[in-house]
Amino acid sequence: MRKSKNWSRREFLQKSAAASALLSLTPFVAARQAHAQSRSRITIAHGVGVYSLNPYAVNTSPLQAAWGSVMEPLIDADYEKRGYRGVLAESWQMKGTKLQFNLRKGVRFHDSALFTSRDVVASFKRILTDKQSLQAPNLQNVVEMDAPNDYTFVITLKKPDANALEDINSRVIMKQSTAEKMGEADNRPIGTGPFKFTSWERSGQFVVRRNENYWGQAPKVDEVIYKAIQEDAARIAALEAGQADIISNIPPHEVARLKANPRLRVQQVQGLRPIFLVLSPAYKPLDNVKVRRAITHAIDRDRIIKHILEGYAYPLSGLLSPQVFGYEPSAKAFLYDPEKAKQLLNEAGFPNGFEIDYYSPTGRYPKDREVAQVIVEQLSKVGIKANLKTPEWSIFNTDYKNGKYPIYLTGRGSLTDADTLFQQYFRTGMTRRTLGYSNPKLDEILEAQQQTFDVKKREKLLWDAHKIILEDAPAVPLWNAMDIYAYRADLVWTAPPDEKVQLKDGYLRPN
Repeated sequence: MRKSKNWSRREFLQKSAAASALLSLTPFVAARQAHAQSRSRITIAHGVGVYSLNPYAVNTSPLQAAWGSVMEPLIDADYEKRGYRGVLAESWQMKGTKLQFNLRKGVRFHDSALFTSRDVVASFKRILTDKQSLQAPNLQNVVEMDAPNDYTFVITLKKPDANALEDINSRVIMKQSTAEKMGEADNRPIGTGPFKFTSWERSGQFVVRRNENYWGQAPKVDEVIYKAIQEDAARIAALEAGQADIISNIPPHEVARLKANPRLRVQQVQGLRPIFLVLSPAYKPLDNVKVRRAITHAIDRDRIIKHILEGYAYPLSGLLSPQVFGYEPSAKAFLYDPEKAKQLLNEAGFPNGFEIDYYSPTGRYPKDREVAQVIVEQLSKVGIKANLKTPEWSIFNTDYKNGKYPIYLTGRGSLTDADTLFQQYFRTGMTRRTLGYSNPKLDEILEAQQQTFDVKKREKLLWDAHKIILEDAPAVPLWNAMDIYAYRADLVWTAPPDEKVQLKDGYLRPN
């Protein structure tokens, strides 16, 4: 595989200067040349890149999109219908603890082998047993898998789960032989998707080419490159220089300028991702509920949205955005009140505050570094000294799931059902994301709603669970993300609400 240089922002901008100057001097000629050279290739630049050649070692939405171009799931989310659509499964039904999928026939892998239920069993076993897998927690309720024939796949659950399909959603299927012996970089990933894997570099660049024999409608784009450009300015420079065709996480202050560029387009979409702070009670003094409530009172989310995000976000009073099942408008976290925060800290035995480490990703969410700096400032005003740490995403993404951070900023992408968030972060013993948090009453409600198939009754239980979480304050709600993309003007493409950028249906307009 070809090795590429991983440029710093300064080097990248220097190397882009000549291209940018050419575009500014002769915009129409340069644009035509750029389009002619890249007619069949689209480069997508995110702040994070594919850091492993194992599709189950990632659970970040942009990276799942890259893998989803090569390997397909049984089902995928249908956000318009607030449900699911079949991909490799044509239909499904649940009876008690049995979830049966009827698979699509005649589908072939990229090496022409027929897709069968044996590939599904092998893939799901790989998810559960692979030491690198970050998706295993999603299948913890699975006790048995069976393939009674080539086109039927049956899952037996440990207990009934009204939200079981969400656990299956987006889990991609690889060829059986690959699933059983694939080690990182050992073999070429083989799937059934609209694109075939071509190459991968540890810098994060992931290249796929059109699958001419795709079982569905073949893509109109020949090649797609997913690449990592962490810094916002460097991503924008790449787009303007023609070295990227779609970029994500546009800083709000750049939106007007990019919209004014006739060679570019900007799309804004209300994402599904809530952004919030996690406060892990395993780390003192976060084991004191008054301290956690004080931190909630110390954060002025409205000011951050107005001055840092320039209004390009939706403030959340709870942990759920309105389009998520389980949302209730009356659910409210503790309001911004720095004097109340100081009072609570005093009552908790910290009249002079305390010192603690605070972790934030950089390049993952819009202006996340600037947001983190403002949160540090706001905490300092009530006496809390937060030592800001900004590890790179691949490290951050592993460490926070293992409970290594007392306070950190994160978001839960592709969220369609409150159960997913509540189980993943707040149920006793489920994960280490909110290390040390436990509430038996909450556990009881979460258990009950999983086994409640009456939609209205289940929704009410989720409302009750949400109120308990907000009262206990193991997390500080911030905002619902507005995802902002910029891309070349001749590209026909629709931005997704879940950050999963794919080019299966995109195409370039002819000159």
